[in-house]
Amino acid sequence: MELRTPLGNRDILAGDMRKRKELASRISQVFDRFGFEEVQTPALEYYQTYNQAFANLQDRTMLKLIDENQDILTLRMDMTVPIARLAATSLQNAQLPLRLSYLSDVWKFRKAFTGRCAQTTDCGIELIGSDQDAEVVVCALEALKACELQTCRLEFSDARLLENAAAKVFANPADIRTLADLTDRKSMVELGQFLDRFDLPLNVREYFIQLPLLDGGLDVLEKARQLAFDEETRQVLDSLRKLGEFLTELGYGDNIGFDLGKLPHLNYYSSLIFEAYVPGASGPVLSGGRYDNLMACFGRDLPAVGFAFKIDPLADLFEMEDNRTLTIIRYPSSLAISAFELARAKRMEGSVRLVCDETIDELILEEEERP
Repeated sequence: MELRTPLGNRDILAGDMRKRKELASRISQVFDRFGFEEVQTPALEYYQTYNQAFANLQDRTMLKLIDENQDILTLRMDMTVPIARLAATSLQNAQLPLRLSYLSDVWKFRKAFTGRCAQTTDCGIELIGSDQDAEVVVCALEALKACELQTCRLEFSDARLLENAAAKVFANPADIRTLADLTDRKSMVELGQFLDRFDLPLNVREYFIQLPLLDGGLDVLEKARQLAFDEETRQVLDSLRKLGEFLTELGYGDNIGFDLGKLPHLNYYSSLIFEAYVPGASGPVLSGGRYDNLMACFGRDLPAVGFAFKIDPLADLFEMEDNRTLTIIRYPSSLAISAFELARAKRMEGSVRLVCDETIDELILEEEERP
């Protein structure tokens, strides 16, 4: 019989576990200093909870089970939906805004050979009952700083930049989905061919063809504003510019940028979206945004914004000094009581391992580096 882990899963050994615990501790300390309180939800949620939250649930990625009542359960695929459920039930009478944090595993099936695990650890916050974005974004930047990684970049966009503009032009929702997919993948040849199928005004076509390429600093917002063909889009761009200017004035200018072709991969995001990138990581190490419509799905119409760190890709890049030492106490069985008493005292100072050795007749202390 071959002993192996299920596809998309892996064992995590001691060295990697130490890095993950250290990263999670640093990030959680930042959350605590910003006044967020840690909560925990069950690993299992009812399938209906997620179905209620998503307009078009892609459930093929979900790990599903059946309980004794024949109800469909699922291992949680993210933390925002369980936190929203918690806010609408156990915390329905709590004072607003809710400032919640979490450190939890999530599960999602991945395509084979992508190198991505089905089980990952998320560490994040949710601010529910507030329409303010700046504090959450600053919290994300400070938590990134606490990780002491290489240069990081927090990129912003807004779900409305494509959705609202496309709704004014395309009547068929399938066409909007195709446009969104091509924009998100920055598939410029296919995007041009797709747009050529429609009799679009030149300024409208130019906006959609340029949107995936608008990536940079505050200057790209002005370029996008010149391309925008409706006032609502200009107002969205103005709100992004104000946020960027505010963060720059606070001293975060070198760590922020804008990728206006970025689209939300979870359809509950309603406006602001952002992701953090670090050199060496294959994808974003943090993602988040505003989801003002999600809480209404659970009976509480509240604005909300949040983000989550992906601990696994962060840990792969994290360098941590390990200067730990281990005291080894060798003893013969005749001195076992003395050895255990000495070990108890020494453990107040650090790690101790006991080794019974009948070739000696006294206690021997040795020091070595932890593996």
